[in-house]
Amino acid sequence: MLVYCSFCNYQFSENVLKLLMHQYMTAPSNELKPVFSLLTELLMLEDPVQGQRIKVVIDGVTDSAGTAYDGLLATVRLNHATDSRRSYTCIKFLVSLASKSAPVKDYLMQIPSKWQWAVNWLKKKMSEYYYTPSSTSAISNEDSNRKSFQRTYSAQSTLEEAKALLTELEYQEGSPEMDTNDEEGQSTAPSKDEVDDSNRKKT
Repeated sequence: MLVYCSFCNYQFSENVLKLLMHQYMTAPSNELKPVFSLLTELLMLEDPVQGQRIKVVIDGVTDSAGTAYDGLLATVRLNHATDSRRSYTCIKFLVSLASKSAPVKDYLMQIPSKWQWAVNWLKKKMSEYYYTPSSTSAISNEDSNRKSFQRTYSAQSTLEEAKALLTELEYQEGSPEMDTNDEEGQSTAPSKDEVDDSNRKKT
């Protein structure tokens, strides 16, 4: 019913999204699956205001009363030190959603530097753990109410997907904000045209 009422109705969509955003900002991490399930349906709803819904959830919104609701990327940053499991869950949701929704993926391509920070943070968290998780381990970042992130096979898979998406963003955008070595690795050798011009002058 909520998805149906949100169709072509931005104001209703925003009201529903604000409730869900409040939940993913405050509810225990192990209670976020239903929240992200409904968010997936709303963000994949194809209508003229789909792009606005995606922007609200990823970047956040401040309503007419002045109340600010943090987007997913801001939630990752705000919680990375105190509630790393929540940050990871938000990243995993975005990775999963981008693989299903072209508009979500396209929007992330517009903000590659923000997405890069989240990917780099997850990569750092994974490197902090020396042990290799067991495939039969019952540890799950989604099902536990602990706030500390745990390295799991699922988390490793999420990191690989996030890195692949980031690589695609770099390739598509060629953004100067990305941490690439393109500028540092540029050759200082003269171009073929420059060499030809020089040879003509000598002759």
